[in-house]
Amino acid sequence: MKLNVPRYLLTGLLVAIGVILALSMGYWNIRPASFTPATDSSSTRPDFYIDNARIQALSKEGKTAYELTSTHAVHQVEDGSTHLEQPKLVFYRGEDPKPWLLEADEGLVTENGDRVDLKANVLLQQQLTNQPTRRLSTSALTLFPARDYAETDQDVKIEAARSVTTATGMQLFLNDGRLKLLSTVRGQHEVR
Repeated sequence: MKLNVPRYLLTGLLVAIGVILALSMGYWNIRPASFTPATDSSSTRPDFYIDNARIQALSKEGKTAYELTSTHAVHQVEDGSTHLEQPKLVFYRGEDPKPWLLEADEGLVTENGDRVDLKANVLLQQQLTNQPTRRLSTSALTLFPARDYAETDQDVKIEAARSVTTATGMQLFLNDGRLKLLSTVRGQHEVR
């Protein structure tokens, strides 16, 4: 028995089957789910930000421990850290009314505020009574406010009066102003 199917029906049937196969292959290769944005769990997500932030922290005695200002602060959900742009920190130590001033281009404060990482153009300075201003500059510095302590393993430049000292690595005890230079220490002193 021979089926006598017109040629145009057979051609139409083959084209329809080809279109159905092409569409089904396209569906499997380009799923509708591929059009929804993927969530990247490793990305940082801010829960709030503050422009022109000003934060004042008090000591246990109710006195100002430090004042922090930043042009832009972003708090991250994942780790509770706060990223700072142009941070300036006025750090009061003990009973001395002369605070330390710390500035940088960028900063990061940990969730508990127990660590502050400053990066790029970090400057520390202190004006003591009847003494010239002491200026320290470096590319990165880590401050531990509760311990009145700061450190870096980067190059440091210290300017005071008519002298300049450079070193690699530094430990700074803010309460009494002690400074420990770790290596490659060089100094210049201008005599008048």
